[in-house]
Amino acid sequence: MKLKKVKIIVRPIEDVKKEWTQALKGKVSSIQPKGVIVFTSLGAIAKALSPARLELLGVILKQKPASIYALAKLVERDFKNVYSDIRLLVEIGLVDLKLHEGKRDAARPVAKYSGFEVDLAA
Repeated sequence: MKLKKVKIIVRPIEDVKKEWTQALKGKVSSIQPKGVIVFTSLGAIAKALSPARLELLGVILKQKPASIYALAKLVERDFKNVYSDIRLLVEIGLVDLKLHEGKRDAARPVAKYSGFEVDLAA
């Protein structure tokens, strides 16, 4: 399956709060379209997509490591730090974790997108 790019949008926090309020009231069924990630500032993007995390995304796309441990070895970083970064990337929606059958607690990081574009004017 060919991966698509994700669109990253910067929107003011007030707009995001209004959408959440409407969703909680049942006026809107979906807040965020598929393939879109919303941040409230450029600073939030920079913090979430640090150089180290961007490196992890690149290695996941190119080398397809079998586990987070293997990924940590490839980038020559401490497992605990790589694990924390991967958990954040999962939470943001850029990475999935696929569980291995038969291997205890082993999960393979898989990129959900091949890249991203940032839209500042949304």
